[in-house]
Amino acid sequence: MVMYRDTSGNRAPDAPDSYTVHCDARGVWWVRIGQRNHRVSLHCGSGGVWDIRLDGVSDRWALHGLREQLMERMGLDEAGASAAKELRAPMPGKVLEVLVKKGQEVNEGDPMLVLEAMKMENVLRAAGEGCIGSILVSPGEAVEKDAVLISLAN
Repeated sequence: MVMYRDTSGNRAPDAPDSYTVHCDARGVWWVRIGQRNHRVSLHCGSGGVWDIRLDGVSDRWALHGLREQLMERMGLDEAGASAAKELRAPMPGKVLEVLVKKGQEVNEGDPMLVLEAMKMENVLRAAGEGCIGSILVSPGEAVEKDAVLISLAN
């Protein structure tokens, strides 16, 4: 499921129950919601950001896919996660398996650790690339939310 967010992180409003979309002879798009017509223009910019103009008012919206939505649900910030040099526990749990070794090179998305939380096994992955600097947990160890599990070397 895909979701759009504005530049402040606010969710796009849900679509109204009934509407019609029409393009007139001049190439102008109109959306009729209830008894009102609204002039709409859309322009896809770089990085998947859309410039949307509704009745002369501009706004910018960006696509948030499954990854972004999952990170949001776990309380992680995409910008912070990609710049982070630490793998932190997104929730309290028990370390089942450490999948990396000190000195190992990892790329974004590589599995680093398996954390059991709420009777589910969660594979925690690298937010960016780097070299494993230290592993601060071992299998069987209980961890709290936001505990540093693995850190990357500078």
